[in-house]
Amino acid sequence: MADVLFLLKPTFSDAKAGPGTFYCPPCATVRGFLGYFPQAAAGLEVTEVDFPRPRGPVAAVLGEQHPGCPVLVLDDASTPPAGITVHTATTGKRYLDGPADIGNYLAAKHGVSRPHP
Repeated sequence: MADVLFLLKPTFSDAKAGPGTFYCPPCATVRGFLGYFPQAAAGLEVTEVDFPRPRGPVAAVLGEQHPGCPVLVLDDASTPPAGITVHTATTGKRYLDGPADIGNYLAAKHGVSRPHP
């Protein structure tokens, strides 16, 4: 299995937040990183999911109590560099959440610029 990146679909509704449509700023940050450095998407499976929970594809891999998006589920053979917080789901799968850790991991893996702290 390759590393799998779950992102919210670019446009969604959320009645709790009010009328209209929204986008996820952290997901947009990761999308922007991949736009800057398309080589960072090499070997990466990107899956867009709907906003409402449970987010079926994410829950199938990480369990019902999964984190929000963006989330990067690591291949069993992946070795993140030091300084990146790796979480372990109840399913045993390792994952990264948040644009900074995801960006730092992909930057290290593909030799591209990393996010400014």
